[in-house]
Amino acid sequence: MSYDRVFFGGTIITLDESNPIAEALAIKEGLIAAVGDYKDIQSNIGKDTEVIDLKHHTMLPGFIEAHSHVITAALFNAMTTDIGGYKYKTYSSIQNKMKEVIAGTAKGEWCVFTGWDVELVPDLPELSANYLDTTFSAEVKILVAAQTGHSAYANHAALSSSHINRDTPDPPGGTYVRDKHGNLTGQLLEEPAIIEVLRHTPLPSIKKILEAIEVVLKQHARAGLTTVTEMALSVSKTGYCGYSSGLPLQKLVSRDLDVVLHGIQDQILHLPVRLAYYTIAEGSEREKIVPLPKTGNKRIWHAGYKSFADGIPHCGTAATKKPYLYSELSEKLSFPPPPNYGKLYWTCDQLLNQVKPYHDAGWQVAIHAQGDRAIDQVLQVYGALGGKNRRHRIEHMGLASEDQLAKCALLNVGPSMFVSQLYYYGKTFSNDLLGKDYTDNWAPVDVAFKYGCNVSLHQDTPAFPGPPQPLASMKTAVTRTHKDDGTTVYGPNHRISVHQAIQAYTTGPAWQLFRENELGRLKVGFRADLVILSANPYIVDPMKLDDPNTIRVVETYIDGHCNQIWM
Repeated sequence: MSYDRVFFGGTIITLDESNPIAEALAIKEGLIAAVGDYKDIQSNIGKDTEVIDLKHHTMLPGFIEAHSHVITAALFNAMTTDIGGYKYKTYSSIQNKMKEVIAGTAKGEWCVFTGWDVELVPDLPELSANYLDTTFSAEVKILVAAQTGHSAYANHAALSSSHINRDTPDPPGGTYVRDKHGNLTGQLLEEPAIIEVLRHTPLPSIKKILEAIEVVLKQHARAGLTTVTEMALSVSKTGYCGYSSGLPLQKLVSRDLDVVLHGIQDQILHLPVRLAYYTIAEGSEREKIVPLPKTGNKRIWHAGYKSFADGIPHCGTAATKKPYLYSELSEKLSFPPPPNYGKLYWTCDQLLNQVKPYHDAGWQVAIHAQGDRAIDQVLQVYGALGGKNRRHRIEHMGLASEDQLAKCALLNVGPSMFVSQLYYYGKTFSNDLLGKDYTDNWAPVDVAFKYGCNVSLHQDTPAFPGPPQPLASMKTAVTRTHKDDGTTVYGPNHRISVHQAIQAYTTGPAWQLFRENELGRLKVGFRADLVILSANPYIVDPMKLDDPNTIRVVETYIDGHCNQIWM
């Protein structure tokens, strides 16, 4: 038997404890056929074997993004203009971009902007319908969504076109903000309110959506990712969706969403990543719940169902045990009045009743819980459900305590942790929103490892600024520093090793996705999903893991085939 492809001439880090470092790796029919010494592999190199010199680069298992919103990111790219703080550093530059786009839009048409972020761009003004009318246009319909997706601002033309006036009742779970006289300010809080405006904006064609999805998936591949998890698809026309990823997807009725998913499946063999997806656990879906299928497509599969226990710290809605800080920034972000402890979306019984049908049908459940109160609630629900083999997940776990992570281990729950928030928002969390103690204990990944949890890290694109950067997420977990300040460490006791950070992007998420026997390690019989880096992440300065001049993605392979990600 001759191999299809053999790699040698670099460092091969396998994440396989029985064989951690290898000289060479061989592939046959999309699977890893041999990992070890080059001399042992050389005998099966045939005349048609492609032999690839790594040129002193480093190979690892392809990275796995455990929690992202790639379809939403594609929709945003196709139907909105990005004005986020990753690209724009001042209000002047954002204002110029908005005026440029609006000037090219006909009267009565829509302009939708995403990425408004007063934490990253401190000189942003307070938006309102009046401000948007007078500064930009009263005739073009304008909607400006915050980076988080949990708040937005509409001008009067957009509100009128959406049939929202001072007498319109707030939708369940959302708020049309009003002034002291009862007049609409134009601010929209939480997804149900934003949806009522967004659903009136024009939706791109299915063809354009599929093209945009391909662009976003290739962007993830360029970051070294070979498996990506779309964490919140909504198939309901009207059902509640508790996260920003659901906003444009609420406009895709079940039929169109099926078309999109089938379109992805049709082209997935030509795309550079695998795609796992979770759908929203919503009441209108319950009659459609089917037992978990025993087999599935190896490139795209339905992994489970998603629900929500609370909000996010950027809006003061993550459910906390200690109050948020009251500051100029929290006021600018329209936090609830102090003392503010955030909010739970459901009672414990309501949340249990919501997810139990999926659990009973054999599905994995993933529940968003940022605050410590919310994490308590989710653990109570999972304890009531039982069934450790389900490997239920908790998403983000920003304010997880040691006791809570110990209980995760006891219940066989997978924590997917959003330590990356510190990369952009450590300063504002500590000084303006959460306070030093909460920030120093944000996403204690080390504690998850201490108790033997199968933990993953994630970046939550596009709610998180900029392109996917798993190496930056690893840097944050290892150093716990802000991207612009390498001296302030937010909780030095919670720093983890580079090896643990890599595990949280390989073996941990593979386990959470029930793919630990085929993904996440370079091991005989596993799928040949590979990432090649220009340098060894175990050796480079951890502070430079996000520096492409120090370490960058050279190439990725999926099922042993080169993705040619830079072409």
